[in-house]
Amino acid sequence: MIKQEYERLLGLLEQCHDTEKVTLEDLLKEAVVFFETLRKEFPTASKEDREEMIQMMTHLHSRLHEISKKTAEASGMSEDELSSYAENPSNFTPEQWQMVQGSRRQLYDSARKFSSSLEKEKKKKQAPQEEKPKKPIRRRTRRPRRKDWLES
Repeated sequence: MIKQEYERLLGLLEQCHDTEKVTLEDLLKEAVVFFETLRKEFPTASKEDREEMIQMMTHLHSRLHEISKKTAEASGMSEDELSSYAENPSNFTPEQWQMVQGSRRQLYDSARKFSSSLEKEKKKKQAPQEEKPKKPIRRRTRRPRRKDWLES
């Protein structure tokens, strides 16, 4: 199922230069569905499947970066300027802005949950290795002062 969502999202990304075929709303919805599916399936997936999911995420990230760079070049802006433009609500209709913000929130939530599940997995793997018996803390007893010593 995750592979299907991934392939569908990649297909939309390939078509994103043609705004008549793919809308921002469709792209964001597919991204949210993909990340939610990934987040739900990751904790129970096998080690090989997890590695494949991480590779999917890495490839998706690099693909999004390439598209962002091409979009910036095509618009005559730098990537920072394009990012600033996308952050300005006055560049969108209220409905578009609300949809973008809602999708952004969902994506961040999914990414945060996914990241926390990754961290939990790392801790589970590290926990058995780090469990070493701790030495008991030795209490220090105070030595008597020299003037209190007994002469022999």
